[in-house]
Amino acid sequence: NEHEPKPPSGVPPTPKHFDKQGKYWFKRMADELDAIGVMSQLDARALELLVEAYTEYRHHCDTLEVEGYTYRTETQSGDVLIKAHPAAIMKADAWKRLRAMLGEFGMTPASRSKVNAKGPDAVDPLTEFMNARD
Repeated sequence: NEHEPKPPSGVPPTPKHFDKQGKYWFKRMADELDAIGVMSQLDARALELLVEAYTEYRHHCDTLEVEGYTYRTETQSGDVLIKAHPAAIMKADAWKRLRAMLGEFGMTPASRSKVNAKGPDAVDPLTEFMNARD
């Protein structure tokens, strides 16, 4: 879109409320996105949501690795039930949010082709052809 607003590019400041892991991933992802020309100062909040979803997802993965995906419990009558660990459900929810945010930044193979990276101004071949005809 040639009339699209052009916000200032560059890596936004890391949110102060992030823990050590959040700060690491914010900086790393921001640098990676900036290197391919899709990061701007206005993307700070969207990147913050992406990093929050990612760190939450990793936290649930770590919990499940230690505690397992299921747990046993007994009913009042003594029957044994095997239930899904609550972290498994939270992990699935975090994955949905993470996947959506990865797509917004073109960080999956399928979504990468839909993101326009800022690159050097290229000449549009159709415009060049039409101008040559005049």
